[in-house]
Amino acid sequence: MKPLIQVLGATGVGKSRVACALAKTFNAEIISADSVQVYQGFDIGTDKIDAQGRREIPHHLIDIIADGSQFNASKFLELSFAAAEQIRARGRVPLVCGGTALYFRVMAQGIFAETKDDGTRRQLKERAAASGWESLWLELQAVDPAYAQKIGPNDKVRLVRALEIHRHCGLPPSEAFTQSRSPFSEYRFIRVGLEMDRKKLYERIDRRAERMLAGGLLQEVEELLKRYPASCPPFKALGYKEITAHLRGEYDLPTALALMQRHSRQFAKRQLSWFRQEKDIHWFAPENIEAMTRWVGQCL
Repeated sequence: MKPLIQVLGATGVGKSRVACALAKTFNAEIISADSVQVYQGFDIGTDKIDAQGRREIPHHLIDIIADGSQFNASKFLELSFAAAEQIRARGRVPLVCGGTALYFRVMAQGIFAETKDDGTRRQLKERAAASGWESLWLELQAVDPAYAQKIGPNDKVRLVRALEIHRHCGLPPSEAFTQSRSPFSEYRFIRVGLEMDRKKLYERIDRRAERMLAGGLLQEVEELLKRYPASCPPFKALGYKEITAHLRGEYDLPTALALMQRHSRQFAKRQLSWFRQEKDIHWFAPENIEAMTRWVGQCL
């Protein structure tokens, strides 16, 4: 099996620092598992590693989208696998680092490769606009009650995708998902999780938001809005959505900061809940680089 190191954990816990330390020790290159760092110019609000850091250790899947177009788990799976294979061909170890929990899951489980049809998606959205999202959820409940209960009527993205799958292949979505395949099937994941006291983590998150604002996040968003329409996906990300709303005049800057902090703490809580469902993660304190290095070395 081909080894691949994963460094994961909640936002603000210190994943990048740990990933760089492990990469230096184990001759690795880093693949970013962050759904917003793929966008050019979205730097401060994503805490993106600087150019010097990327010169010292090669990083992949950062700054790969210049037009603000949609990036998703399917594209991540395709590009991360290609990057991992190229890294191995150079005799190095791929190391995936980030906080987008779904990306780690699709690496292990794959994605159901259904045929997508813009016409079907458009019809579903038109029906939702005319009859309400509840009507789509009731349709899903009729064909796949278990999956309907799992996602609920307000999860519009997954609701549309689930009905697309059913209409295209005739299978309940939960059954279709069991047919997923991952290109990483020949890889063995060495999973390093970072954890710290919840109160300390929340304090770090709050201080980081303050540093981002002091470091020019407001000015960054102003410049980005000149390059991209406000409807671009990255403007919905933490930090960017609050500052964008401030620039629209919805609330003052102190309120925007407080919302950034609160939403980031809530996001961290959801990340930890998701990762806790994974039973093959070995957890370490972020500062315990020695223990992580020893364990990863044993696994390799």
